[in-house]
Amino acid sequence: MTRGANNLLPALLALGIGGFCTAGKAVADSALKPSPAINWTGFYAGVHAGYGTGAGSNAAVNPAALLALFPGVNNLTSTASAPFTLGVDLSGWLGGLQAGYNWQSGRTVVGFEADVSVSRIGGQATGFYTLHPVFLIGDFDDYTGRVKLTEEIDYFGTVRGRLGYAGNTWLLYATGGLAWAHIKASLESSHVRLTSNFPIPGFPAALDGRASASGISLGYAAGAGAEWAFAPQWSVKGEYLYLNFARSVSLAIPSASMTGGSIELHTFKVGLNRKLSP
Repeated sequence: MTRGANNLLPALLALGIGGFCTAGKAVADSALKPSPAINWTGFYAGVHAGYGTGAGSNAAVNPAALLALFPGVNNLTSTASAPFTLGVDLSGWLGGLQAGYNWQSGRTVVGFEADVSVSRIGGQATGFYTLHPVFLIGDFDDYTGRVKLTEEIDYFGTVRGRLGYAGNTWLLYATGGLAWAHIKASLESSHVRLTSNFPIPGFPAALDGRASASGISLGYAAGAGAEWAFAPQWSVKGEYLYLNFARSVSLAIPSASMTGGSIELHTFKVGLNRKLSP
């Protein structure tokens, strides 16, 4: 996660807490007053905070590919651990801003919303293997290797349509549209020599590898939520969104590769909105 995003998340959460305190005062002031029907038509803006969890990218690890780095290795008699796959589980907090417009006709409310969140959503996965190169003149060293895959979403956003059913002061809605995310990933390997039969200069450092990349990935979002207007200009909402980013960044080192598969994310948010027009 970038330093700027890391500093911005607490500020957004503080802004949200301040907004909820203001909203709490509005609730207290209107608690004993009757609740007339709310007209949802108009522009609005607000803050949100929540949590995200999901499945990140996978990396294919093939220890046997490292045997080709040894000069004069006998591929028929050398051995390596079987190929395996590393998968990252993602989780973390998020906070951000949203703005949109609603249009109400009878009980039906249609509109659009755009939001952006900074986040600490990320995870890592680690795998281990062994490597035993054999040469024509005899056995050399055994090695153990470690591969680590790390992935982070440091900020993301959506642009969505909303379709809802309104009561007097509440709104139930479904939502869906485009999603984007800035994703960072790294793939690294390290090795340890287990034996010292005939040490080869430069090994095991020659087996190590590291690659990293970042970029914007596009996808889609779909979900549902409920919103309650506790005052003519104020409302709170809870929302679930499923986000799917079709492709992440791609990485490769001698022992492993990440082809940039899809990322799935489930977010759960609470938000505070203020209507900007009567």
